[in-house]
Amino acid sequence: MDATRDAYRAQRRADRRARRLAEYRRGLRPFAIAAWEISKEHNVGTLVRTAHAAAASEVILTGEREWNVEAARTADLYTEIIQLPADPEAFRAHLATRRWNLVAVELAENATSLFDAEYPDRPCFLLGAEIGGIPAELLADAELVVQIPQWGLVPCLNLAVAGSLVVYDHLAKRRRAGRLSRPEGGLMDEPDQSTGNSSG
Repeated sequence: MDATRDAYRAQRRADRRARRLAEYRRGLRPFAIAAWEISKEHNVGTLVRTAHAAAASEVILTGEREWNVEAARTADLYTEIIQLPADPEAFRAHLATRRWNLVAVELAENATSLFDAEYPDRPCFLLGAEIGGIPAELLADAELVVQIPQWGLVPCLNLAVAGSLVVYDHLAKRRRAGRLSRPEGGLMDEPDQSTGNSSG
């Protein structure tokens, strides 16, 4: 009797998790976060966690380096993670397949301040390696290059922090424009009968 009851409770928990995961995936937002050969494992895990919190459609990791799953705090179980070689052509092909518009987050002469940035629809936010940054050819491809204003003596922010700031700036600007679904957070309540998650 106890075994039957335990099995029933376990099945109910599994069903509830499956429903919540389905609700989460219905509410994924049309943007991606990409990391180009990041060397510090913890940074990648933190980016995955941010992607999950913001309901990003996917995270794209390039290169063969390992990353710190622990820093993601199980967010990696719910967020799609695409692994690509550190090859600009492979990266471009993936962007084209998914119809992402490249937004580079980089200190560059042609960069736009985060405060003034107007993001394209379906952005893919690309962050470069801690040493070396984003390849020049991908910077040239970017529809927008964003730089985060800083006033300190250290010339750059932690990479995972920079990625999180840009993602939430994107969401905040969508909210101010009346284009952000569920602005207070939470999962989708009802199945979306429209064309998908274009409301962001």
